[in-house]
Amino acid sequence: MKRLFIILAIIIVVLPTIASAHTHLESSNPESGQVVTEKLNEIVLNFGGKIESLSTMTLVKDGQDVPFKSIDPQGTQMIGTLEAPLENGSYVIQWKIIGEDSHIITGDIPFSVQVEQAVEEPTKKEPTTEESNKTKDTDSAATEEKEVKKDKANQEVLNNEQSDSNLTKIIIPIVIVLLLGISLFMLFRRKK
Repeated sequence: MKRLFIILAIIIVVLPTIASAHTHLESSNPESGQVVTEKLNEIVLNFGGKIESLSTMTLVKDGQDVPFKSIDPQGTQMIGTLEAPLENGSYVIQWKIIGEDSHIITGDIPFSVQVEQAVEEPTKKEPTTEESNKTKDTDSAATEEKEVKKDKANQEVLNNEQSDSNLTKIIIPIVIVLLLGISLFMLFRRKK
C-alpha cells in the first residue's frame, strides 16, 4: 500500500512537468503585430527550448511565399535570412518546429513593413479638391482594412496559444483524478 502512495505521489509531481515540457515561442523579431519601419533582412524566432534541425518557417505576403536565402535552426533560435530587404506591405511568418520532446508545434506571426522610401517629386499639376478627397477616402479605407486584418490575425494567434494552455490545464486534473480513482479502487479491492 505504501508503494502505491509513493508511485501516486511521484506521478503527481512529475506529470505537470511533462505536460508543460512543450517548446513554445518566447519572442520574435519582428514581433506579432509590429510595424517595421527600417529595412528588414533577417527574421529571428526565439523558443523556450531546443528545437530540432527539421524546424522551418515560411514568409507569406498577399498569399505568395517570399523566399528566404537561408533558414538556420540553432539551439533555441531559428534565423531566416532574406534575399533582399522586404517591401512595404503586410506579412505573416508561418513557423513549424519540432521540439526536444518530438512534438510538432506551429504558429503564425503577422507583421507589416512601412519603410519610408525616397520619392522624387513629379512635376504634375495639383489635384483638384475633389480628387484629393477621393484619394484620402481610399487611403483611409485601405488603412482601416489592414488594421482589421492585423487585429484578426493577432486574435487568432492569441486564441491558438490560449487553447494550448487551456488544454494542458484540463488534461492534468483529469489524469490526476483518474489515477486517484484507480489507486482507491485497487486499495479497496485488496481489503476485500
